[in-house]
Amino acid sequence: MKNNYYLALADDVELGNKIIIKRTIAKLFMVATILLISGLCVVRLNIGNKQIYKLMLIAFLTIYTYTAKHFILTTKTFNQKLRLKGTSGRIMFAYLILLIFLISIELMNMFPLFKLQFSKILFAALSALISAVFEEFIFRGILFNAFLLFFCEEKYDILCTSIVCSILFSLIHMNNLTSQSFISTVGQMIFTLAFGLILSCLRLWSNRLAWCIALHFLQDFSPKIISTNYGISKIGLVILLYFPIIIFVLICIWTINKRYLELRKKS
Repeated sequence: MKNNYYLALADDVELGNKIIIKRTIAKLFMVATILLISGLCVVRLNIGNKQIYKLMLIAFLTIYTYTAKHFILTTKTFNQKLRLKGTSGRIMFAYLILLIFLISIELMNMFPLFKLQFSKILFAALSALISAVFEEFIFRGILFNAFLLFFCEEKYDILCTSIVCSILFSLIHMNNLTSQSFISTVGQMIFTLAFGLILSCLRLWSNRLAWCIALHFLQDFSPKIISTNYGISKIGLVILLYFPIIIFVLICIWTINKRYLELRKKS
């Protein structure tokens, strides 16, 4: 039925069976943990020969993507893209403006890269692609689906899932404490919390994971990715800039969740 809306996970998991749900959640958490640990180990390997290191990264990206796609169950949130209109449509139009603004900034930040040697540009692109694919398949993919199952009996399951996954996405960046100061890491974590919510909202709105990977790649493809300091030391400025964005995107996600409930009730 064309107007029948439901979570895409229902095509792979029997949502009425608590035993199956618990087993699926455990399986997804186990896969996410293994992939996360393997990814963190690979990117921290210190190999002198850069060509061998690049080939190793390409091999890892290929194997990782195949494995993640096999276990993720689905990259969609809903069985079909939600029809957003009225208030929800206007709110998401404002979200679109935010996306355009962010992409414009990311494109401007990208320009200094092209002044570098081609080998460094290539390495930056590879690093950004690995970061985008690696983190999106885990935090907006496997873990997102796991928490969506965990919260499936809650009214605002989509909102809860987006918040938890974005917090975890922020916390994982604590691993950068080995290469940057505590203050810089805290600044980065505030930014990644906001960015994680933006990406979660993008997955919900587009009903695709691919757009999240593309936006994440644009964010990371800058001279900063080939440095050892990814942090933001001006905490006050970070809070001033990103706290309103966090609130706004939470409203966007809540709007999508509410609209989904309305459409499901009508179907």
